[in-house]
Amino acid sequence: MRLENKKVRVSILLSAILVLSFLGFYFNTRTGGLETSGVKDLSETFSFGRPAFAQSMAATTTFLEQEAGISIYVNTSSSLNLNTAKNTMIIVENVTSDYVIGSLSWTGLSSNDYPHAFVHKDGWIVVYYLKVNPSNPGTTGWIGKIIDWQYYVNKQLTNNLLLKGLQTISAALGVSTADAKYYHFQYPDATKLMIAIKGFAAYGPAQTFNIKVPDTLTIYERSWSLYSESDTWGAHLKIDDTVIHEAARRSYGGPEITEIVLSPNVFHTVTVWADYTNGYACLLILYK
Repeated sequence: MRLENKKVRVSILLSAILVLSFLGFYFNTRTGGLETSGVKDLSETFSFGRPAFAQSMAATTTFLEQEAGISIYVNTSSSLNLNTAKNTMIIVENVTSDYVIGSLSWTGLSSNDYPHAFVHKDGWIVVYYLKVNPSNPGTTGWIGKIIDWQYYVNKQLTNNLLLKGLQTISAALGVSTADAKYYHFQYPDATKLMIAIKGFAAYGPAQTFNIKVPDTLTIYERSWSLYSESDTWGAHLKIDDTVIHEAARRSYGGPEITEIVLSPNVFHTVTVWADYTNGYACLLILYK
């Protein structure tokens, strides 16, 4: 199959600002950070910020540092009704006089994709995925699991599963998500998440984009998400000559993209295609 070779380069300058609302979206012609070329569909960055939990919450939030991975959070600065929060959850995991923890779900999600929610009476809401899923470690943690392709419309990623979880429970509680920020409890020093998306069409040529990761960045996770519109015909993702994944419908992961596969300081070619179906693929890189 002939590969389409895009020549237009878009370099992404990584902002030094650590805390911004969803979505932090930058394009710049200067280098100095991750560089991509040929990402005509979407390329963007999310900015991360460390939550400054109040002293009164220190003891009750220690478990988040132990079990949580990628997360989105908001401090509403208002008293929250724990019974209302509990009634929004499909599974209630822990209840105290100060907080409630449970899982959220919507049609089309498997139990491995249920985001967890922590709601504290003093105003904190944290929606997160476990960094280790005891029942199915193979689905653990990978940031690619936040991508729900029904929210990729007109080359815009309008939502994700973490943000939807925060919106769901915040709406039930009658509070705003305007100041929501992202954070990774497993990698507290991470400040940015880049997402590069490429679409491909049935019967069309394979699509490619190039990416270079400078060795001046600290990379915490390399993840991917892949989708084909068919239950039968799978989508394919590879980096240079290394096959990363092949599957129908929605899939995600990360361990396949090692530091050797995405070695620093050189451009690597990411190739995506599918047999007889449309689809999408994205690469996600967490770094500072």
